[in-house]
Amino acid sequence: MTPFKGKLRTRHLEIVLAVADLGNLSKAATQLHSTQSALSRAIAEIEDLVGARLFERTAKGTTCTPLGLAMCRHARQLLSSYRKAEIDLAALARGEAGSLTVGCFTLFSGWPVAEAALRFREAHPRITLSVEVGTHERLIEDLDAGALDILISRFASTVNPQIYRSVTLSEDAVVLTCAPGHPLATQADATLADYVRHPWIAALPGSRIRGELEIALRHEGLPIPRMVGALSLEFGREMMRAGQDLWLLPGSVARVWQARGELCVLPLLPPLRRSPLAAIWRRDRPSNRQMRAFATQVARVIQGTPQARDDAGAAR
Repeated sequence: MTPFKGKLRTRHLEIVLAVADLGNLSKAATQLHSTQSALSRAIAEIEDLVGARLFERTAKGTTCTPLGLAMCRHARQLLSSYRKAEIDLAALARGEAGSLTVGCFTLFSGWPVAEAALRFREAHPRITLSVEVGTHERLIEDLDAGALDILISRFASTVNPQIYRSVTLSEDAVVLTCAPGHPLATQADATLADYVRHPWIAALPGSRIRGELEIALRHEGLPIPRMVGALSLEFGREMMRAGQDLWLLPGSVARVWQARGELCVLPLLPPLRRSPLAAIWRRDRPSNRQMRAFATQVARVIQGTPQARDDAGAAR
C-alpha cells in the first residue's frame, strides 16, 4: 500500500461512501453532482492511492471488497470528525462555549428528549445543541463514527458494555394504546382477543419486541393482528387518529401522552422483556460536562412525571 498522507482528500472519502451506500455508479454520480465517467476515474485514483481494489463491479452493481469496507468505516469516522470540528469551531467563533450533538431513538424524541433539550438550552445558552433522531442501529453507527457525542436510546443486549458507558434513565414496560375515541377505550372488560381484532402499529419486523410479542400471542392461542411496523411518532399519531389502530409504545411515553388526553393506555398486553432507556457514550471518548448535563436533564424530566414519583414512592 502506498502512503497517501497529503494525497487523500475529503472528496475521495465522500465518493467512496456514496458508491458503497448506493451500490451504483450512476446513482452515486447523480448524488455527487458528477458524471459516471468522472466518478470512475476518481475511484481508480483512490484505489491507486491505497494500492488495492475497493470495489467489485458486477452486472448487478458495485460492492465493497473487504478493504473497501474498512475504508468506508474510516471514511465515516473522518468525515464525522470534520463535521464535528466545523460545528465546534463555528460555535466558538460566535463566542459560544462549544457544541453538543445528541442522538435520540425516535419514540423518545417528543417526550422526554424535547423537554430536556428546552431545559438544557436554558441552562447552557452558549452551547450549540443538535439532536439527530433515528433508529437505534443507525444512531449507534453514528456514535461509533464520532458524529454523536451521546445517545439517548434503549440499552439493548447488543450494546457491548466493554465499548460503551451508560447511565440508566428509566426502565418501563411496553404498553398498547388507542385513541381516546376508540371503542376499546371505554370497554373495561375487553380481552386480548378483542385487541387482536384491530390493526396494530408495532415494532419493526425482525425486532426483538416484535418477535417476543408474536410468540406470546401464539402462546395465548391468539392470532397475530394485522400490523404495520413503524418507529415514527408522527406516523403513529396519524394512523391512530385516522383509523382503529392500536399503538405499541414505551410505557413512560404513553403515560405522559395519556395525561395530556392524546391517547388511552390499555390494561392488557403479554409480558415483554424490558430494555432500559439510557444515556450512552463510548468508553474510548471521555464524557464532558455538556454530555453529563444533558443526561441529567433527561433524567430530571423522567423523574418529574407523576408515574415516576409513584414508582419511587412504591420503591421506598
